[in-house]
Amino acid sequence: MPTELAAPPTLQHLGGGSVISGICWPHRATVGHIAVASGRIAGYFPAERGDDAIVDCVLVAAGKYRNGAARRWCRTHQAYWGVKADLAALADSGQHRCARHLEKMGYALHPPVIDLAACARVSLAGAPDGAIALIHMAAGATAPIATRCAAVALRSGATHALFPGTDIGQINITPPALLAYSAARAAGLQLGCVCCARCGHPHLDLGSFAQKPHRRHYCGHCGSDSTHSPAPMISSPLHALSIKFDGLLTIM
Repeated sequence: MPTELAAPPTLQHLGGGSVISGICWPHRATVGHIAVASGRIAGYFPAERGDDAIVDCVLVAAGKYRNGAARRWCRTHQAYWGVKADLAALADSGQHRCARHLEKMGYALHPPVIDLAACARVSLAGAPDGAIALIHMAAGATAPIATRCAAVALRSGATHALFPGTDIGQINITPPALLAYSAARAAGLQLGCVCCARCGHPHLDLGSFAQKPHRRHYCGHCGSDSTHSPAPMISSPLHALSIKFDGLLTIM
């Protein structure tokens, strides 16, 4: 689906109505949503991969503003909805769309989906051109497979959740997520993975939020802004996965 936004594993073309696998992400988000539980997202994806997708908003209830007005969170574009300008736009168009609904997004169709339970080794690294270098070797295989991709999905198998207390069985690794994690680790910043106090989804810091450790974290899944980590940190689900699958999964 979206972002990181990352996106869920299924995308639907507008107009044509076809349903295909894919991952998409916003370009300027500071928080991300790459933990996939379920769902589809609709939009316009003109090629196999690119940075010019137009994707529908996915709005969920996110409490209220200080003035008591209802607030929603757009999982696709990682933005709040509900201010006066949003209400005026709703009156004009009849559609609930966040202020960023026309922003172009990055995307990759038919990304590789790697089942960690079936692998002996998986390695991910960012390439200078923004691609992801993927090396994986199936359990029992004699040689690894190396490829380059725009994004990749990691699955935990049919019966195991990647994060305790959730039904999350897949993480979509996008270029912004990999870059943020790798840069923070290379800079020696404090890394961790804090889960939302409201919905339990792991939090992902991106952009400027991944450059300075902090305690207050905004959730890319539900829009809650009330989660605080015990100490200042850069939060990334990739950090949690690298620890959980130590010896199997390497993220560089």
